[in-house]
Amino acid sequence: MQSGGQIQSELARAEAAFRELQTKLDNIRSHLAEKKREQEELDGQRHTLERTGDINRLMAIKQRSIAVDKSIHELKHNEVDCLQRIDSARRYLDGLTDRLDKLRKEAASLAEKISTDQVPEDLLPQIKVSLRRVQMQIESLAGAES
Repeated sequence: MQSGGQIQSELARAEAAFRELQTKLDNIRSHLAEKKREQEELDGQRHTLERTGDINRLMAIKQRSIAVDKSIHELKHNEVDCLQRIDSARRYLDGLTDRLDKLRKEAASLAEKISTDQVPEDLLPQIKVSLRRVQMQIESLAGAES
């Protein structure tokens, strides 16, 4: 991330979004594990109450179990959704990285042409403009520090 209120590069924003999604997935999985443990506890309590015949507590446990089941179902759905978004974010990051690599190669090639006088004098301004355009694209993707 850049300092001083400058606009964050596209690559940095994509990386931050990717990390945020991974953190969200970790949280979802943590909550899911917690709800599954709670469901196991409720199942144990339900079996005990079925043997003792405490209908009032058994009904309360069954209602809580239904709520936990619903919560588990929602968390599983959120997990799948988050995994899909992470996959999409990973592909986007890979695409940005590939694009950045190609731009850097193009910039190096143009800079080499300029420095080795491989370009006719009348085309030199056009090559310099192309180089600056590519450099601006690199800055937009990777930031000024790259």
